[in-house]
Amino acid sequence: MRQRSSFLNPQPREIKGLLEPAIIKRLEKEKRGDGFGRDYKPFLTVRDVPSKGRIHRRPSLTHNRVVHLLSDLELAAFLLFDWNHTVTDIREQFPLNPESTINIAKRLGIKHPTHKAILQIMTTDLLVDFEINGQHSCQAISVKYTQDLEDERTIEKQELERRFWENEGVEWFIFTEHEVPRITVQNIRWLAPHMHSYELDAESLRTVFKDIVKTLDAQPEEKLPPLLTELDSRLKLKPGTNLKYFRHLSAQNAFLWDIHNQPHTKLKAKHISPSDYWLNEDIEYVHAK
Repeated sequence: MRQRSSFLNPQPREIKGLLEPAIIKRLEKEKRGDGFGRDYKPFLTVRDVPSKGRIHRRPSLTHNRVVHLLSDLELAAFLLFDWNHTVTDIREQFPLNPESTINIAKRLGIKHPTHKAILQIMTTDLLVDFEINGQHSCQAISVKYTQDLEDERTIEKQELERRFWENEGVEWFIFTEHEVPRITVQNIRWLAPHMHSYELDAESLRTVFKDIVKTLDAQPEEKLPPLLTELDSRLKLKPGTNLKYFRHLSAQNAFLWDIHNQPHTKLKAKHISPSDYWLNEDIEYVHAK
């Protein structure tokens, strides 16, 4: 059974009394942490919390919803799952039932996370659903840099999270930078800065996308840069324009390739596929904010 997070009703009065109104609003009115797939709303968004490093909003291949990722490492972990064809859903910043985490903290003699004496809702970075040979499974993923795991308080909170998912019968894993393949990192660094490099209107999006698709289809054995330089020439654009468009649209999941095994420096047209969402014009374009 897939995990739900709508745990406030019914909820013990003493637990509700420990939550600040803003948190209750997120859970009850905004339905944060509830739903599945395209309808899911993360408990935390990039606007809610300060982040270590860069934050990312990007469309997902799995459900074509804009996801909220709070670090470069979360982006790397997310991409590994988003490109996995056995993954059916990914829910980021998933809230944990505070009644359960408080009870676990009491049993372990660990202080439950609070801020200025106000109870905080614990979250899991990624909750991932898989479908393999008709069998559903779920994994909870905590994304942490290894240096953070040297902190005693961080270890305590990780143990609270681990025990919570153990009680739920869900496998729980820690994901660090050591789990990220080298080629994947190279490709992410090439794409991520171009997520917001252009602000294209709907007509321009369709035109640029279709122009690049036709160019790739015409010469499958050709390397990417000369192909797009040729397109620049035909359209009388400054050299490099369509390569920048390609990087922007690829960061928006318009164009796909095996980012884990195929470095962008060796891309040929035959390695690249247009996203089904974009081909069907069922896209959620991420504008800079």
